[in-house]
Amino acid sequence: MDKRRPAMAVLWSLFTPGLGQLYIHRVLTAVFTMVFMIVFIYFSNFLVAVHLIFLGNIQEATQALNPQWFLFIPSHIGFAIYDSYVNTVENNKLFESEQKKFFKKLYQQYRVKFPDLSNEV
Repeated sequence: MDKRRPAMAVLWSLFTPGLGQLYIHRVLTAVFTMVFMIVFIYFSNFLVAVHLIFLGNIQEATQALNPQWFLFIPSHIGFAIYDSYVNTVENNKLFESEQKKFFKKLYQQYRVKFPDLSNEV
């Protein structure tokens, strides 16, 4: 278990949905997120539309794009960003809690009490 930066998870998810989940080692979620992104891009004809736009055929690109599948992409990207951020923050909390328990168990003497800093602002 490592402490990760939530901003990096968000940045990776912006590049490709699923990479943020890979960054925090949630492999199964990352695989499903990437597979669904590929499905949405394939069925929306997104790559065909991008190709036609680069050729200058904006009207044909608009007709080639399937909006029923294309409109899944923004919400899917939003889910990937949100999921990677929230899970990174939660993993960091778990890491700090486990680290605190570990150090208390191994290094703290019985008569010495460390102050609990989790309630301070």
